[in-house]
Amino acid sequence: MPSWPPSCYQRATAMVTDPLHRLLVLDHVGEPKAGTQVPAGGIKPGEDHEVAVLRELAEESGVTTARIVRKLGEVWRMAQPGNVPPGLEEQVHHTFHLHLDEAPPAEAWEWDECSDGDVPLHRFALRWVDLDEAASALFPIQALWLAPLRDSLRQLSRTRSG
Repeated sequence: MPSWPPSCYQRATAMVTDPLHRLLVLDHVGEPKAGTQVPAGGIKPGEDHEVAVLRELAEESGVTTARIVRKLGEVWRMAQPGNVPPGLEEQVHHTFHLHLDEAPPAEAWEWDECSDGDVPLHRFALRWVDLDEAASALFPIQALWLAPLRDSLRQLSRTRSG
């Protein structure tokens, strides 16, 4: 049996919740075909998955106060050719539940993703949505994590109250 994860493009996905158990989502400003998403992006060679998910969240939203609750899991997929750079079609997504213990800094805001430089690569419009709204807004590759996210939120609530 081949090793896991396969040596292909690795991505970190942040399912970020706030104290009201809402989910942070984003839309690409001026690119409606990109759809509603959660913060996510490539894991650099040699980078820990946990470091990558926090980095991607900060790069795409400016949020730096979220903490990792747990890893929800991993999924392998083949992206549609043309939707990603050539050679990055085979992917493994490492998905984490992150949480803000304090109220979010804003209900909605825009953010310029600059990644490793100073030149904005993308402008994102971010907002908080309830999980039912997220279920109908997200692409299936991200929406599939909503059931484990709900479980994680229930466990988080039990841990805090007990």
